[in-house]
Amino acid sequence: MFSPARVVGLLAAKLGIDSDVSSATREERKLAGTFAHLLNEAGLDSLVYGEDDELVPFDPNDEEDVDPTWTEDDLDLVNDVPPPDRKRFAFSNGYASLEAIILASNYFRSTTSKAHRTLESMKTKHRFLANSNDLRKMEAFAKEADENSSRRTNRIIALQNLSDDVYMQAMKAMEEGYSLHDIDLQVMAIDVNLEMKYLDKFEASQSWVTRFKKFVSKVNHDDDKAIKTAAADFVASIKEEMKTRPLNQICNSDQSGFLKELHSMRSLAPIGEKTVVRCVQSKSSLTHSYTVMPLIFADGSMGDYLFVVLQEPGGSFPKKKKIFDAPNLVVTAGTSHIMTKNHMREWVNKCIFTPSTTSNDLLILLDSWTSFRDQAAIDSSLPSGKTLHTRQIPAGATGIFQPLDVFFFRPFKALVRRIQGYGFRNFPTFIIFQRDPILKVISLSFTVMRAPIFKPMIQYAWHAAGYLDSAPTVRFKTPVQLCFPKSVHSTKCCSLGCMMMSFIKCPMCNFTWCFKCYVIEFHRC
Repeated sequence: MFSPARVVGLLAAKLGIDSDVSSATREERKLAGTFAHLLNEAGLDSLVYGEDDELVPFDPNDEEDVDPTWTEDDLDLVNDVPPPDRKRFAFSNGYASLEAIILASNYFRSTTSKAHRTLESMKTKHRFLANSNDLRKMEAFAKEADENSSRRTNRIIALQNLSDDVYMQAMKAMEEGYSLHDIDLQVMAIDVNLEMKYLDKFEASQSWVTRFKKFVSKVNHDDDKAIKTAAADFVASIKEEMKTRPLNQICNSDQSGFLKELHSMRSLAPIGEKTVVRCVQSKSSLTHSYTVMPLIFADGSMGDYLFVVLQEPGGSFPKKKKIFDAPNLVVTAGTSHIMTKNHMREWVNKCIFTPSTTSNDLLILLDSWTSFRDQAAIDSSLPSGKTLHTRQIPAGATGIFQPLDVFFFRPFKALVRRIQGYGFRNFPTFIIFQRDPILKVISLSFTVMRAPIFKPMIQYAWHAAGYLDSAPTVRFKTPVQLCFPKSVHSTKCCSLGCMMMSFIKCPMCNFTWCFKCYVIEFHRC
C-alpha cells in the first residue's frame, strides 16, 4: 500500500532534515503544502500524472456544454457521505470495488440461523475485510448504494449540468487571457448553482475544485485527438459553404463575461518588491461579471448592437430609475450574468437582423451551448421573413476555431480595461462598477470596435481561425494601439471650451477627447 510517510522518509534520506521549521519562509511553507497535498492524493490513488494539466476542452464553457461523462464513480464530487461510488474503497487489507462491497454485504446477511455471519467467516470469504470497523464501513457503503440509487442518479445528472456550465465559464476566461485560480472556480460554481438551482446543497469546496480539475484533465487527454479531428472537418465544411455565400452573409457570435472592474495583471513596482498591493473601487466587482455578446461578419464588419446581460436583484431593472440608454446596446437583466434560453431568444430577435444587415438569409457559427442547439427556439425568435442557418463549432475547439475567441475578445477587453483604468486613476468620482458607468464604457468601446479601420483586424480573426485562406493585406493596429498613441496625452481635448488634456483618439471622428467629454458626458460620433 502506498505510504506518504514512507516517501517523506526517502526524501529526508536523500536531502537531509532541517528541524528548524519555525524559520521557514512563506515560499517554503507553500511548497511543503503542495507536496503534502500531492502525497495525500497519491495515498488515495487519486493522483493524475500527465505532461499537460491545463483546463482544456472536453467541452461544454466556453457555452460549450458537451456532456462530460459524469458517472456514479464521481458522485463524491457533490459531497455525498459516505461516497459509495468511487472505483475503489480503502479497507484494512486493500481496496474493494462497490460491486465487491455489495456482494460481501449480501453474503454477510445471507444466513437464517443468526442475524449475520461472523467476522472470521467474512475475512475468509472477502479478504479486503480485517476487523469490525471494516464491516461497519462495508455495511454503510452497501446501504447507501441500495437506498439512494435514484437520488444519486439525479445528483449525478445535476453535477454533470453544473460542471458543464462551470467549465464553459472557465474556458471562456482562459481563452480571453485571464489567470484563473481555485477561488475563481469556486465562485463560478456557486454562482451557476444559485442561478440554475441544480443542487439544493452545494458549497463548491476545495475538494470539489480539486476533483473537478482532475476530471477535466483526464477527459482532455482522452478526447483531445478526437476534438482536433472533428474541428478540422468542421472548418473544411464551412469553407465549402463559404464558396456559395458572400462574406457579409457569414457571421460568428459568442458570449463573454467581463468583470465589472477589469485590471491588468501587470504593474510597475519598486525594484525587489515581492508583494504588490493595488486598489480597487469594489472587491465584489472583481468576482462579479456581466455578459456581452457581439456579432462579427467574415467581411470584417460587425452587427449594429451589442447584447448585454447585467446581474440585477430579482432579475429585473428597478422601475423607478431608468438605466442609461446607449444607442448601440440591447441591455437585459438576469438573476446572474449567465445567459438563459430566454436571453438567447431576445438576442436572436433584436441583434442579428438589423437595419444594416444586407441579407435576409445568414449562416452563423456558434458554440455548442445547449440553447444554441435548439433550432426550433431560434427559428421561432427570428423576425418574420428571416432565415438563420446555425453551425455548431465542435465542443472544445472554440479557442482555436471561433473567430471571436481567436482575436476579438482580447483586444476588446484590453480597450475596456484601458478606459476603466484611466478613469479609476484620474476620476475617482466615476464609479466604474456601477450600472450606468459600465454601460457607458462598454457602449463607447463597442463603437470603437465597429470603426471601419478595424475591419482588417476582424478579418484577421477569421483568417487565424482557418476560415479565410488569405490574411488581410492591410496592416492594422489594435484599438489600444490606435486610440492611445503616446502623443494623445500631450494634446488638449477638442471639445470647445474644454481645457483638459485628452486621453483618447476616437477612430470614428479622428479627434482627441478628454475622459470627461468622451466617457462621462458620453461622446456620440
